[in-house]
Amino acid sequence: MNLKLLLLSCFAAGSHAFQAPRSTTSFTRTQLYAAPAEKVHVLPTESEVTQAVHQLVESCAKQAISKRGHFALAIPGGSVLKVLSSLDPSDDWVSKTTLCFVNHKCVDITDESSAIEAQARAKFLDRWGLTDIISLNGSSDGKKEADDYESKMKALPESKLPRDEDGFPVFDLSLVGVGDDGHIGSLYPNRDEIDIVDGPWVTAAFQKDPPSISLTLPVMQRAQTTVISAAGQSVKYPNGKAGAMRLAIADEAVTPTDFPASALRESAIWILDEANASEMELKMSTVEKAVADA
Repeated sequence: MNLKLLLLSCFAAGSHAFQAPRSTTSFTRTQLYAAPAEKVHVLPTESEVTQAVHQLVESCAKQAISKRGHFALAIPGGSVLKVLSSLDPSDDWVSKTTLCFVNHKCVDITDESSAIEAQARAKFLDRWGLTDIISLNGSSDGKKEADDYESKMKALPESKLPRDEDGFPVFDLSLVGVGDDGHIGSLYPNRDEIDIVDGPWVTAAFQKDPPSISLTLPVMQRAQTTVISAAGQSVKYPNGKAGAMRLAIADEAVTPTDFPASALRESAIWILDEANASEMELKMSTVEKAVADA
């Protein structure tokens, strides 16, 4: 059993309960990891948050390749693409990397206006030379796209995408974004998709039209390293996603059902700039400490 899930099952009563998977055929009720999350790093600037994510990508890649000769990476869209766009790989780890998507709209994968794959290719994947990409078919059929994407993932040998003892995939690194409403991937609050605990690896999500596919919560929780970063601000949002980060990291009242990001408290490394951490009383950290938490 993955240590992260064992820790969930050991937590004291009083936290809000949710279903966490223990095997492919059965599961038991466990407790939500109590607030606040422990692996939280507040860095002075947006550029230092970006630097930390870059170093974690390269560190996780090199560790995985050293261990078994390959690196399994999962990425979402949104601000994570901006962060990765300035990464220049310092080694040849890209040639030994398989890339999957945490979530993706069910659209033509060449459409840069809405397809995460097309956006990622334009911003960095083509420049990196990363070619081992698990792509969608490009249709608007959410159920078929989810089923086919899971089949493509399952076709990967364990040397590329390891499995745990329950048969779930274990990414070496999963980068996950958090929306203002707490959604992770395309798992939105108060929808059935967030309640999947021992079923598929990939689900269709019909929150929007066109639908999306998303890795399910048990897959997100099992990654060897999960990184959630939040940095930057605007005139409209002077503190960035400070409210969402507080709910995800430190609010004792929320549950994964009403704020899905809270389900990753124990499994993720959270890296924020000062603005995005401004609704919590947290000590400053360093890039080095954030990277060392992986």
